[in-house]
Amino acid sequence: MVIANLCSEDLIFRLHFIKFTLTITSSTSRILLDFKQPLPADALLIRSEPISFSEATLQQLRQHWQDQLLKKQSALFSSGVYAEIMPYAAAGNDIPDALFVDKKPVMWPGNAITLRDVRLKDGHVLITASEISYPFIGALRDAAFRSNLEATGLVNIRPPLAICTFAITTDHLLILTVRGITTNVYPGRLYGQGGNPATLPFTIIAHQLDELKDELLINREEVDETSFRFYGLIEDLEQFPGKPDLIGTVRLKLSSSEVQQRFDTRSLSSRPPDAEEISMIPFDKKTMQHYLSKATKASDYCPPAFGGLVLLMQHEFGVYEICVSTYADVNETH
Repeated sequence: MVIANLCSEDLIFRLHFIKFTLTITSSTSRILLDFKQPLPADALLIRSEPISFSEATLQQLRQHWQDQLLKKQSALFSSGVYAEIMPYAAAGNDIPDALFVDKKPVMWPGNAITLRDVRLKDGHVLITASEISYPFIGALRDAAFRSNLEATGLVNIRPPLAICTFAITTDHLLILTVRGITTNVYPGRLYGQGGNPATLPFTIIAHQLDELKDELLINREEVDETSFRFYGLIEDLEQFPGKPDLIGTVRLKLSSSEVQQRFDTRSLSSRPPDAEEISMIPFDKKTMQHYLSKATKASDYCPPAFGGLVLLMQHEFGVYEICVSTYADVNETH
């Protein structure tokens, strides 16, 4: 085993090379599966596996969801944001309530999918997933809930699977979104573009085109659909242990100034809570290294996004050393 040199006193990332396999470990995220090479979307094959839960599990989930709503409501109150727990019209009878800010839902019991299994075979990624509900994202952090779930025979249920792609402009800037404080997952942190698919089956490209439209107001014809590439799966070790993100990139047909102008046409109050602002980084080896090691710190990002960017550095620029600091350079802006 060779452990790559890292030049941070506050070490949170190690790059391990075992038979040419890269594994990134840190206090926040790790690689669940490295695809070894960038793969197009049609190389990812998704199979649905039905799943059912006992009434006792669903009852526990209902109570847990109420606790999650109250906790987020209290956190928002502490930040000066008034939030209400009210019935959610689109929800089923099992978990009816959601959290609203200014009459808009910011935390609701929608559908999601969980990753059950993933394998790399003959240049394809074989993904097995099941439909669950979003409230599992917080409940699965509870050791007692997980223990009770495992007692029913469901031992490999993860928090919802997300897809995160980083859009790159024609002038080679990589776009990050800045999540608002009202979001339930990773408030205030940097991410790519994407989210949690709600149902099975779904099409990866269609899902990401919808996310680009929702978050950046980018239309389908302004995206090079043939450019989608996926690099691996990163899992969260910090806030939602085991929560996986599928990491990729996509090329736009717009410049950075065109993207910014389009984004700025919406007022802050009209933007989705998971994309309140955007930040752009020149997508080149030197700048990306500097940005990840000096200008920002790992905790500025959603854990899968930071791990995903480090994975991109390996695939796109052959970078196997990242000097990671606990504190960002105060002279840097982003």
